Amino acid sequence: METQTLKASSTSAKEVDNKKSSKELIVRKEVLNSPFTIITTEGRHFGVMGEYRITKEKSSRKAVEEELKDMTWNRIVQVIMILGEMKEKLNKETK
Repeated sequence: METQTLKASSTSAKEVDNKKSSKELIVRKEVLNSPFTIITTEGRHFGVMGEYRITKEKSSRKAVEEELKDMTWNRIVQVIMILGEMKEKLNKETK
């Protein structure tokens, strides 16, 4: 599933004089059968799990998807750490 978000930046009156409007397009694409999503913005792509970024920026969506599908021990540790942090946040919110 792919979703697009259009984010308009707030500008002052002076900035409006200098440029018409600044818009940033953010595209999210879920990686099939995984908890990961690929974020695309300004022509760059990176992988996330929830609100946590887990890959470096790459120039192609395919390269990020391949990296996310390669389940190394490092990736497994990343996912475990993220899940632990998410659980901790939930526990703090419910108290």
